[in-house]
Amino acid sequence: MRIAYISCEYPPESVWGGIGTYVGQAARMMKDLGHHVEVFTTSGSRRWSRVMVDGILVHYVQWTDRNEFGVAAGHAFAQRHAEEPFDVLEGPEYKADARVAIKLVPAIPLVVRMHTPSLTIARLTADNGPGARLGHATAMVKHIAASLVKLKVPELLSFRVPTIQQAYELDRVEQAHARAADIVSSPCKDLCEHARIEWSVASDAIQLLPYPYAPNAEYLALEPNVKGYTVGYVGRMERRKGIEDFVAAIPLIMEAVPEAKIKFIGSPVPHPGTGVPYDKWLLERLKRFGDRVECLGKFPLAEMPSVYAGLDICVYPSIWENFPNVCLEAMSAARAVVATNSGGMHEMLEDGKHGRVVPPQDHRALSAAVIALLRDPAERIRSGHSARQRILDAYGPRHIGQMTEALFLEAIRRRQLAGPRPKTQQ
Repeated sequence: MRIAYISCEYPPESVWGGIGTYVGQAARMMKDLGHHVEVFTTSGSRRWSRVMVDGILVHYVQWTDRNEFGVAAGHAFAQRHAEEPFDVLEGPEYKADARVAIKLVPAIPLVVRMHTPSLTIARLTADNGPGARLGHATAMVKHIAASLVKLKVPELLSFRVPTIQQAYELDRVEQAHARAADIVSSPCKDLCEHARIEWSVASDAIQLLPYPYAPNAEYLALEPNVKGYTVGYVGRMERRKGIEDFVAAIPLIMEAVPEAKIKFIGSPVPHPGTGVPYDKWLLERLKRFGDRVECLGKFPLAEMPSVYAGLDICVYPSIWENFPNVCLEAMSAARAVVATNSGGMHEMLEDGKHGRVVPPQDHRALSAAVIALLRDPAERIRSGHSARQRILDAYGPRHIGQMTEALFLEAIRRRQLAGPRPKTQQ
């Protein structure tokens, strides 16, 4: 098959979250299975170019505003499709990045990949007050600037944190795009239900398809530490990822296990309502524990194996999470995992078979699970090895690749039967 991905995020130049990590893994997976793969994405310099990277043709499109990326990508896709037609196209539901592509090429089979809809993000973020909005926007600019160092200052201003009203407007675009797809695929059951119930996507057009994950050898070489007492939070530090619930749990953990140490790994966003970055916010609240609590910032992907080597338990207390790659990383590194059962992590952990699962926003249950693992090294070791085997058995590229091939072929079959989309369905 000739496969195209449209994604604003794609490694190594533009990875701001899980979408980029997923598309990078998926594109390599399908290329390794013998398919021709091309990606339409962004670059740090906003240049227009075509570059062959590890056997994948990457199209860097010119754009000036995140919300308009889909326009530029759609035209680039249509031009390339006219040169050498694609068999199938995949794009995210988030901001409907492939919406223009299917208007320009209405006969193209389309798979819309669920990640996290804009309205869901807005609701979970709970952006309160002008101070928080200003602080959040400032932190976002700094984060993007660090990732895309070639951007000019005026271009940074094109990035905005959406209001709830803007999120509702985006939701209408995203759900219309999902209904225009031949297949809507989701990494977790929650998002399958969202597409079916909230967006009225036909049940037979929705397919559960976990993210692929190919752990590198450095992760697989790690072994659990029998004598360790270090608990790590890995990921962006923000409310929707349960950072406040973990902060509430830490005093209980520290009192029960005096040897415990806590490390936060990830970039902070501002605390809603105050605008204070979460690392400063939590250190102020936990200052009585001194250097037993550390905020270490974000690490390059290449350094993450050494980060996980220094952790014994990884905590993912999200209020809701789709299918986070950081949890897959920790599992492949044989770390013991404590995660919430809202979203896709309980599916990864098979409801506690390969790690501890707790209800979201329940700091007492969270602390109890962490304390139990700190006091039981044998269970940490068992859980870590079980989690690693789960990754290898369930999410390996060959297994997920075969599922993806079948999904793409079904999308092609459906579009051939339906014919080109009418304008009302584009």
